[in-house]
Amino acid sequence: MGDNPSPFVRGNSMFYSTLFLSGGTIALRIVQMGFHVYISGVMGADGLGIMHLITTVGALAAVLASGGVRIAATCLIAEEAGLESASGVRAAVRCCLLYGIGLSLMVSFLLFALSDPIAQRWISGAEAGGPLRIVAVFLPVTCASAVLAGYYTAAGRITELVSVELFERILSVGLVYILIRSGSADPRTAVFLGSSLASLTSLLFLLYRFRRFMRGAVCGPILPMMKRLLRFTLPLGFNDVLRSGLGTIEHMLIPHGLKKHGASETDSLAAYGTVSAMVFPVITFPNVILYSLSDVLIPELARCRARDQLPRIQTLTGRCLRFTVVFSAAAAGLCFYLGNDLGELLFHSLDAGIHIQIYAPLIPILYLDTITDGMLKGLSQQIHSVRYNTLTSLLDVTMIFLLLPRYGMQGFLTAFTVSHALNFFLSIRRLLLVTRYRPRFDATLLTAFCCVLSLMAVRLLPPGYGLVTTVWKAAAFLALYLLLIRLSGALDKTDTDWLIHLVLQRKTARS
Repeated sequence: MGDNPSPFVRGNSMFYSTLFLSGGTIALRIVQMGFHVYISGVMGADGLGIMHLITTVGALAAVLASGGVRIAATCLIAEEAGLESASGVRAAVRCCLLYGIGLSLMVSFLLFALSDPIAQRWISGAEAGGPLRIVAVFLPVTCASAVLAGYYTAAGRITELVSVELFERILSVGLVYILIRSGSADPRTAVFLGSSLASLTSLLFLLYRFRRFMRGAVCGPILPMMKRLLRFTLPLGFNDVLRSGLGTIEHMLIPHGLKKHGASETDSLAAYGTVSAMVFPVITFPNVILYSLSDVLIPELARCRARDQLPRIQTLTGRCLRFTVVFSAAAAGLCFYLGNDLGELLFHSLDAGIHIQIYAPLIPILYLDTITDGMLKGLSQQIHSVRYNTLTSLLDVTMIFLLLPRYGMQGFLTAFTVSHALNFFLSIRRLLLVTRYRPRFDATLLTAFCCVLSLMAVRLLPPGYGLVTTVWKAAAFLALYLLLIRLSGALDKTDTDWLIHLVLQRKTARS
């Protein structure tokens, strides 16, 4: 990492920023997935369920503490960098830090004081109080890290950000492993203490680098920037808090609803742990690429909007949606085809494999919703996102409350499907209205046809289990699927030519 004092965007294209961020994020997820498999062996499915409930409460506290400040920081800094205002960049970062740390200190005190009552009444375990207090103490660190991550994303410093995050994840895994093996802490406490200490280490490094980048830059006016910040954080923060709060209620209702359906407390926590801590990490694993693209799209679209570049916005919208459809269909096909293999290989659980196959058809909706939400935030449509997320989250909680006691996990699947499909419909409708982009529905149908045809073909392959066989089966499916995508024209020739041009352009620049 060389010292570059400029706070502005670097010369790397959005494509390569996304590519590097995706590669780093995939590496992070691989490390996390391996560690998750280890933890599942230590805790069991019911222990994973309890840990996930603690994580859910901690996530709600983090959302309350940040108040939408990361997205706000990314957009504000991107706008100031687009105008090449170093003083504006510094003012944006300072305002976001003041806002975030002040808010997080208040939430931290509240969570610390209420940790034991929350553990006993919401999580049904007094041992959860210790991990919650650790989360409370480190909330300001979490918030400050979010602000600086927003700066690094908006300023195009993806290399630094991904490198630090990868170091943090590896350090976290190492610390947790040492704490568990040494017997210094129970597994749940070790997980939260190790990850918190690693987060503090990465924050110190990010802050050190940021001060070097901004050396010599004068801070701009604080009051106008704070007003702009509040215009972002109030709707974003309200949206995040409401959605996270409803999500927390939803997660708390699932074990209780399953108990009302007739399951014991251990079985209900095990069922909850299987879906939330085994199935969802697998089906959302490929989505890290789209989260990376979304992070890069937010500042890119914010700059285009500030410069009134509607054709550029339409081009980005079309290409991102088309690539997401092709990518999500591939992920859905793989999870449906290899669900049993993945459940057995990763978790030694046939139940996890069955649920991976059940949720696989929903992957395109989840992935498209991710990219659509990111584009709406970049186009300053956060108020509409608040409305949609509020409506669908309320619907989700209501359906879980009504359906789970009667239908068990089938009721949860119904609620999950309806709420996420409605959220995506409302979000994509708004995106198309704002960008005035007309999607190619024929390409979507062709992609679905290619996926189904590929699945039918690979079903003819001889059955088998094991890591090598699973990799071979995945490669066969992807090769056939991509060939059919190319032959059918599901991706426009201009899209593939654009992608090839970017790669060749990068190779020419390196030679």
